[in-house]
Amino acid sequence: MKFKFVFWNQLKYLGNLTFSIVLLLIISLISLVGTIIEQDNNLEYYQEKYPLDTNNLFALNWEVIEQFKLNQIYNSWLFLGLLLIFSLSLIICTFSTQLPSLKNARQWKFKRNISINKQLYSQNYNLFKSFSTIGCYMNQSEYYIFYQKYYLYCYKGLQGKLAPIFVHLSILLLLSGSVTSLLTSFSIQEMVPAGEMFNMQNVINSGSLSSIPNNISGRVNNFEIDYYSNRSIKQFYSFITLKDNTHQNFKKKLISVNDPLYFKDLTIYQTDWQINGIRLEVNDKKSIQIPVKKLDNNNQAYWFANLQYNKTNSYSFIISNIDGNIACYNREGRFLHLLQVKQRNTIDYVPIKITDILTSTGLQIKQDSGVWIIYLSFLFLMLSILISYISYSQVWLTIDHSILKISGTTNRAEINFEEDMYKLKKFLL
Repeated sequence: MKFKFVFWNQLKYLGNLTFSIVLLLIISLISLVGTIIEQDNNLEYYQEKYPLDTNNLFALNWEVIEQFKLNQIYNSWLFLGLLLIFSLSLIICTFSTQLPSLKNARQWKFKRNISINKQLYSQNYNLFKSFSTIGCYMNQSEYYIFYQKYYLYCYKGLQGKLAPIFVHLSILLLLSGSVTSLLTSFSIQEMVPAGEMFNMQNVINSGSLSSIPNNISGRVNNFEIDYYSNRSIKQFYSFITLKDNTHQNFKKKLISVNDPLYFKDLTIYQTDWQINGIRLEVNDKKSIQIPVKKLDNNNQAYWFANLQYNKTNSYSFIISNIDGNIACYNREGRFLHLLQVKQRNTIDYVPIKITDILTSTGLQIKQDSGVWIIYLSFLFLMLSILISYISYSQVWLTIDHSILKISGTTNRAEINFEEDMYKLKKFLL
C-alpha cells in the first residue's frame, strides 16, 4: 500500500501544469525545425538545397542534416518518446485533477456563514417565504438543489466543467491519430499509361508498421483533359478501375483533382499527367510509336518528337495539348502542316496519319488509418469550445435569525447570472 502511495505521488508530478507546458514547448520547437527542414526526401534533394559551400549563419548543410537525422524528426524515437510522455501527462492530469474537480462540483457545499465578498454576489433579505418554496423556484430556474434545515445550495451548468476534459481527450486523440498515421500509413506514386494495368509497387514513404496490399490491382481505362477557351488546362480526369484478387470486389470511377477514389481503406488521387509519345502510320503501313521530349517555353509546355523517314527526309512534330492540332516541320525547321489526330494527311507526297497521342496519368495511392482518429479529435475539440460557453453558477442561501442571506458566484456569463439573481430578488419580495 505504501509503495502504491509513493508511486502515485511521484507519478502525479507528470501531471503538473508547468511540466506539461515545458514539454509542449519542447515538442513545438522540435516541430518547428521539422517544418523548416523538409522531411523524408532523398539524399540528392538535400545535397542540392543544402550544399557544403554555403556561408549561412547556422552552418546548416546536408551533412549536418544527415548526421543529426533532421530530415527524419517525426520518425525519431526522441520525438515519439516526448509525445508519449506528454500523453501520459495529460492522462494523469485528467484523472488526478479534472475528474476529481468534476466529482467535487457535483457534491453539496453548504455555507454556514455568508459574509460580504467582492468576488461573490451577496445580499440579505427578510424571510417571507419558506425554504421549500424558494427551492422549487430555483429548481424551475434549472438549478440543482441541496437542502438541509437552514441551508440551501444550488448549482447549474455543470456541463461547463467537462470542457477541460474534452480538451484533454481531443489532444490525446490527435496525438494517437498522428502516431497511428506515422506508423501505419503509406504513400505510393504511379505514372500509368492510359489503358495499362498498375499495382502497388512504387512506394514513396511508409510507416514501420504499414502493410502494402499485394492483392489489389488497377487499370487506367482512359485519360482526358478539359481546357479553357484560351487552351489552358481546366481539369484532367482518369477513369480508374480497382479490383482485388477475387475479382468480386471492384470499383470504377472517373477521378480528378480533389475528387479521389476510395477503395478498401485506399485513397487514389489524381496528381499529374504527361505525354509519352505519339503513334502514327506512314505510307498506310503498320503503326509505329515515337517518344516525345518535353520542352518549356515561357511557362508553356510543349512536346517534341522526331521521325526519320529516310536518309534525306525527317519530320518534327510539336504537340501543345492532347486535343489540339500537331504542328509538323521538316528537317530545316520549315512549317509544313497542322496534323489532326486520326485524320490522314499527305506531307511531301507521303501519307501520314497520327492515330493516337500516348499519355500517362499520375496517381497517388495513400492509406492513412489515423486520419479518422484525427477528425474525431477535432470533433471533441469543437465540442469542448461549445461546452466551455456554459457557465457554472452556484448559489447559497442561509437563514440566520429570520434573515435570509444569499450569496452566489459564476465563472462566466456574469450578466446572465445577475439576471438570475434579480429574478430571485423579485420572487422573494
